Amino acid sequence: MSALAIAPTFLSDFTRLTPDVQLNTLAVMRACQVGDQPDLESVAGAADPGVRVVSIAPDWSGVVVPDAADRGRPGDGRLADGTRYRLITVRPRDEALRFARDLRPEAPAGPGGADPTPSGPPELAGALRAPFDQWQLTLHPDQHRITEAHYNGSTQVTGGPGTGKTVIALHRAAYLAERDAAARPEDTRESVLLTTYNRTLAQSLAERLDQLLPDPGVRARVRVATIDSLARSVVQTHTSVAPRLVGKDELARRWRAVAVADGLPFSGRFLVDEWEQVILAKGLELLPDYIRCERSGRVQHLAPEHRRQVWETVRRYVGAMRVEGMWSYPQLAAEAARILGRGEPLFRHAVVDEAQDLHPTQWRMLRAAVPEGPDDLFIVGDPHQRVSDNRVSLASLGINVRGRGQRLRVSYRVTQEILDWSMPILDRRSALGMDDNADTLAGYRSLLHGPAPVVRGCEDRAEELAALGDWVRVWLEAGVGPAEIAVAGRNQWVVRGVAKELEARGIPTAQLEDGGAAGAVRVGTMHRLKGQEFRCVALVGVSDHLLPPKAAIEAADGDQVALEHAFQQERTLLFVACTRARDALYVSHVGRASRLIDSGV
Repeated sequence: MSALAIAPTFLSDFTRLTPDVQLNTLAVMRACQVGDQPDLESVAGAADPGVRVVSIAPDWSGVVVPDAADRGRPGDGRLADGTRYRLITVRPRDEALRFARDLRPEAPAGPGGADPTPSGPPELAGALRAPFDQWQLTLHPDQHRITEAHYNGSTQVTGGPGTGKTVIALHRAAYLAERDAAARPEDTRESVLLTTYNRTLAQSLAERLDQLLPDPGVRARVRVATIDSLARSVVQTHTSVAPRLVGKDELARRWRAVAVADGLPFSGRFLVDEWEQVILAKGLELLPDYIRCERSGRVQHLAPEHRRQVWETVRRYVGAMRVEGMWSYPQLAAEAARILGRGEPLFRHAVVDEAQDLHPTQWRMLRAAVPEGPDDLFIVGDPHQRVSDNRVSLASLGINVRGRGQRLRVSYRVTQEILDWSMPILDRRSALGMDDNADTLAGYRSLLHGPAPVVRGCEDRAEELAALGDWVRVWLEAGVGPAEIAVAGRNQWVVRGVAKELEARGIPTAQLEDGGAAGAVRVGTMHRLKGQEFRCVALVGVSDHLLPPKAAIEAADGDQVALEHAFQQERTLLFVACTRARDALYVSHVGRASRLIDSGV
């Protein structure tokens, strides 16, 4: 550990410095880490005899004070004397000297051991000071009524980033399990399903639920699973054959090649989307039904004769998939729904997190897995964080939440400063909710305040990685735990460079989905950030040539509607990634910044 660290309160000041002064400050910090010894100048007439100033740039100085444990140790004013100092502010030279003279030894900025926690209301003060793993389970006092209420049927909770939706889902699942254990002590089967969209979030939910439900008997009543793994297990149990799954991008490439060979005027992406978003989504099994149906959300018009051609083409391609034993994810869920519809329900209750990204076939599977009745489905999501093409009307799927929906408009897990910077990325005023109503972020605000996000432009990738390493070191020196920091990029190429840079600096890294590495900074793609929460987040490679990625644009295959969807998905992905940070956000790019953040820079 270097002999010069930063005080936790310095982070807010640091973000307000000009870029050149920031760079010089980081250079001084880096020099200390490699053993260089900058001169520390004593301050005549200072109220604190231990205070020193260090030159940062021409006409700029930093004010440093010794750690509480090192006060009273002899020294000659250089770091080589073994005294550990903390940098508490950087200011113009004359202002820094005035600040240093007036600084008192008992000033809160001086002692080490604190961390850069954002400010918040009194009811959250204790939780904000608690270890971060405890914070991740903290439910806002006003939200307990939501998790412990009795509902006559399905209910939906929506809200923007940081409103506590995932924490509500966790506490709701725990409450249902405890209530079920008390009411049916003799029936120990799994009675509560806690499900979500991706594997990383499911793993995190399982780990946090272990903390909420320490009684193994009660915990065993809750199955935590992704929606895809649930579908797979249902189909595999019924057929005794493990399904071979194929993603939409691979499927679009396959269908494109066949469509070109057949001389069809449709792109592979269009055909796959038409199959998944219209035919499967609406459960259409007959051509007349397809010809008559309203293709909601599909802007490109299809005349009846074209629909007939699309229908026959899709049937032929899907038949070829069945011969190969291949399944798409929505197709697998549709099969699981059919199987469950002929048997007994699997659970008494289901809690669904990140509900906005589920496909209609997956909702049909959930409806078949849980019988309709009181407290059957507890649905949590945010249409503004939808990263899929799925559009769902719950009412059309037999799930009625009207009159039992709740909208959360107060965030307490993301600072207002991060929200103010991130929300323009969405570039839209409303999103269609799952209850068929428009959902807006009007009135959305945060209870927390902290430093403004930092956007760093770099000349080349080497400079970008070096700047990232400096910034992660700043967070670590401020008392942030390694596992409380996440660094993400849009693709694996960016991620590999990040991991190499941090490891070369002696900073251990682990994959974003690795919850067991407490002493490592989490590194991964932006998709892996979905549903997670960290104190500090760095997004690297937010450059115009990388975001939106060329592959996403090419996948649209010239389809203007698909291209618009691709851009909106990238906006949503970036918005979600930015709002995974509670305390601090850092964004860097090489050359021109991504057009998606032009309004936020």
